Amino acid sequence: MLNLQYPILLIKSTTKRSFEALGRLIDRSGDTIARNLAEAAGSYRFMQEISQKAFNNNKVIFVSIDDTLIKKMFSMFMEGSGYFFDSKLGRRIMAYRLMVGMATDGHYAFPIAGDFLFSKELFKDAKKMKFNLFKKIVLLAYELYPDKKIIIVADGAFPTIETLTWLVQNNIRFEMRLAKNRVIDWKGKKIKVRDIKELYPKGRQMSRTIQAQWHNLNVFISAERRIDKHGEETFVYQIANYEALPNEHVKTYKRRWPIEKFIRTSKQYLGLQECFSTKIETQKNHVASVFLAYAIAQLEMKKRKLKTPEEAIRALKKKNVNLLLSRIPSQVEVFAMG
Repeated sequence: MLNLQYPILLIKSTTKRSFEALGRLIDRSGDTIARNLAEAAGSYRFMQEISQKAFNNNKVIFVSIDDTLIKKMFSMFMEGSGYFFDSKLGRRIMAYRLMVGMATDGHYAFPIAGDFLFSKELFKDAKKMKFNLFKKIVLLAYELYPDKKIIIVADGAFPTIETLTWLVQNNIRFEMRLAKNRVIDWKGKKIKVRDIKELYPKGRQMSRTIQAQWHNLNVFISAERRIDKHGEETFVYQIANYEALPNEHVKTYKRRWPIEKFIRTSKQYLGLQECFSTKIETQKNHVASVFLAYAIAQLEMKKRKLKTPEEAIRALKKKNVNLLLSRIPSQVEVFAMG
């Protein structure tokens, strides 16, 4: 049986989640907590099992893939860390880059995979590494949910020629953000997406879709009209390889939101960035335990009919550690029947 002590302590903690700080919650040493940190593979298997049971009756599963930086102040001493550009800070920082795979039905969302992407200084073909990890997550989803219709959703960092060609060739549905300056083949000419007049919604329309080609791939390009509180109008674009109504394309892409929320919640409430070990395997084990802690929060959301994982985390903090350790395995079965 997987040792669930570490992810539960991550939830219970209100301070920095070092081994020593977590140990103080149950009057144990930091070394004891470190020894009880489960291997990543076991944590992933358990959360994958939870997701399979949770989505047992669903016909469609959305698999969202994204990456994020795990900032490390002293990461120059940590195995596998490197320099990555932080778009918020506008400069390169020392960090780990983590790619995440999450399964969702639009309401509940469970991380199912994660791994580090290394910097160019450590891995010459970083793009190839990202592509291979992307494929690994997609193929895992088909293995976990063999009887479901799966749609891959990802932001504008993922629609490369290599990635989309592989998805099309393997008949894997996808919906991704597309940059407005991307050039596509439309009515026999090459044109930037933002310059296609026929793509813009008319009248009361909020979205519109056209069929086109991108690097010899038959695709569907959608434009969504957005109006802010000041009445200012903007447009964002998507690319997919399946036919659907414009509003359905837009709705599908919005299934990405749970992974954004997961990353934010994991950093703010579960200590995703707060492992201080210099060993890369320990860092990976910590990340997997954080993912599992989030899955446990999803269980609590279901049981208590709560609206957000933050509410669930606050509810779990009030519970006794030993009670949670005994309750969670059986709760997985209850969740599957809900």
